[in-house]
Formats: sequence, structure tokens, C-alpha cells
Amino acid sequence: MNKQEAADFIGVSVRALERYVQQGKISVKYEKGKTRPTANFDATELETFKAELNQPTIKPAFESRQIATEPQPDTGKLRHNPGEVARFDEVSGFGEIDVIEKLSGIIEALLGKGDSQPLVPIADKLLLTIAEAQALTGLSREFIRDAINSGNLKAKQIGKSWRVKRSDLEQYVDKLF
Repeated sequence: MNKQEAADFIGVSVRALERYVQQGKISVKYEKGKTRPTANFDATELETFKAELNQPTIKPAFESRQIATEPQPDTGKLRHNPGEVARFDEVSGFGEIDVIEKLSGIIEALLGKGDSQPLVPIADKLLLTIAEAQALTGLSREFIRDAINSGNLKAKQIGKSWRVKRSDLEQYVDKLF
């Protein structure tokens, strides 16, 4: 069976078939062809591999990595028992780890709600990027860049981006009219 036939048989693209060969999941034999070697695949091996691909993979919705703890008799502090995994009700029963708060904190951090920098409206900023100056004035990006390059609008490069003082931008716009 050649590459195209093997890919069609398994139900994948030729490139995916080539990746399976590179990963060592499928073996291939190259035989001499008229102009170049041709790949030949074993039909029985492809059948077993196709059966593997069609096996449903079941992953748990939640995998607990919490560690079970017990209060120490002397101090009342929590102690780790090696080799044990805590169940949700065991951990929350001690009150040490509030799982819901921890998860909500992670979700907020991922969504960006816990950023340390507050969002400031463009109208209240003292330094503006070119995109913000464009949004505030309605002038095109190219027009603002040309004004900066000609020296008519004062700007400074901070890092990789340009910043324009709001007062300088207002003066430049006043000179336009």
C-alpha cells in the first residue's frame, strides 16, 4: 500500500501519516521505484494502528493533586501523610485550603481580572501611544507618524513604542486649525 492509499485507509492526511512514521508508530519499507524509492506499508500493521486510533481516550474531568493532611496531636497543626491523596471533603473539612477560592483566584488571574495595573481611559492618560493618539484625535496613524518624523509633534521612543505627551498632542492639533 503506498502513502496515499495508507492515509486514506487510516483516515488521516499524508502528512499525518508521515508524522506517525517519524514517531515510530508505523513502520514503512522503501522499495526501488522507476525514479525514486516508494514507500510501502503493511496492511495488517495499518489495521491494528487504525484500531488504536479509533479507541476512545477517556480523561478525568478533574485530577486531584491535593495532599492529605492530619492534625498533629501536640500542636494541632496539619501534617502530611506521604503517599496519600486528599479527597475534596477531607481537605475542605480542615479549613486550611479553601479550594473554591483558590480556583477562582487562578481563573481570575488567567482572565486578567487580577491585574495590578488599573485600566485608565485614554482621555485621562498623560502619555499616549500612537494608536491611542489616533483614537483620541481621529487622525490617521501615518499622519501622526509623519508629524513626529518631521518634528512638528514631539514624541519619545520608550522601549519599542513611541509615546506622545497629551499636552503636545493638543498643541499640535490646535496648530492644524
